[in-house]
Amino acid sequence: MEKKVLAAVLAIIMSVSCASCGKTESDSSAAGESSAVSSDTAESSEESTEEVSETTAEETQVIGEPTSEETVESPVPTNPYGETVDITKYIKNTEIDPPLWKVTDPKSGNSMYLLGTIHVLPNNVSEYPADLMDIYNSVDSIAVEYDVTALQNDINAQMDYVNGMVYSDGSTVKDHISEESYNKAKDYFTSIGVYVDMLDQYTAGYWINQLTSIMMLRLENMEMAGTDTYFIGKAQEDGKEVISIEELSMQTGALNAFSDEYADYLIGEAVDDMDDIEGFAEDYAELYELWAEGSGDILLDMDMDIDELPEDLKDDHEEYLKTMVDDRNKYMADKASEYIKEGKNCLFMVGAGHYSGDNGVDNLLEGMGYTVEKIV
Repeated sequence: MEKKVLAAVLAIIMSVSCASCGKTESDSSAAGESSAVSSDTAESSEESTEEVSETTAEETQVIGEPTSEETVESPVPTNPYGETVDITKYIKNTEIDPPLWKVTDPKSGNSMYLLGTIHVLPNNVSEYPADLMDIYNSVDSIAVEYDVTALQNDINAQMDYVNGMVYSDGSTVKDHISEESYNKAKDYFTSIGVYVDMLDQYTAGYWINQLTSIMMLRLENMEMAGTDTYFIGKAQEDGKEVISIEELSMQTGALNAFSDEYADYLIGEAVDDMDDIEGFAEDYAELYELWAEGSGDILLDMDMDIDELPEDLKDDHEEYLKTMVDDRNKYMADKASEYIKEGKNCLFMVGAGHYSGDNGVDNLLEGMGYTVEKIV
């Protein structure tokens, strides 16, 4: 598969916790869940009200399973979203050693560890390395981008998520992308049985996220959960505090960081690439293996050709990166500095992409005067 700018978007979208919503493979089987709109749920909501705000985020995060009339009894479950591939065929390294740093304040001597996470993982990888688990066992709290269990269990958080992923000005997605891209995506969603009229009220960024989620669900032997979800669950079992670094509005804002023109291009390209599940698997495998080998510059290290992006969208792409990555990195670095100064005994973990380049969280902290040591 020729590398596309979509590989970059895949890597960056996976830097947002809510994109995966912390589901495991048992929650998201090949028979049918992702973070797209549920056909059954949305239809029942439309019968009772025209207000999108009446639908909870839990309802908007699940593609409905095929109805009993559509399901043929078979000992082998089929994927309703199309051809699948086994991700383990593309993974060469199952030993995971994620990127890890120690940050020390030379004035106070306070220190904290930074961990680069990945939000979805193959299900046949090794346990986390002993040195990382020793660090986890030594802390009182963990800090994650956003505690996804709050989104799953808190109705108010669910409503905030929905409100952040719909247009608030009365417009619909048809007002923000071209008729060609809209019809192409609508026809695709219809072909797999998940399109409902209410989906039009959701943002173009939401549509992009759903197309990515559907592709992820076509990778066999994948868990729709990753590092942060694992440690959140473990911390809750162990009675450790779980800190959300970002507000939920920052997560939804990141998912909606595309200009209309850039979203239009990406939606069209994503639908065109839906038949290339092998290429998608290759892109994910490259991202995973860079993370598993401890890359500190995962976005820079991915083999991506941004030059193929149309010239008139390159500024849009840079603005997207600023909102999705750079601005959030600055906020994350400031929060890490705050925790260090407070002397929190905390393991700080954000998507591995947030440590890439000069504006990575680790480099920003070093620029603030902290001593930053990569653990190898």
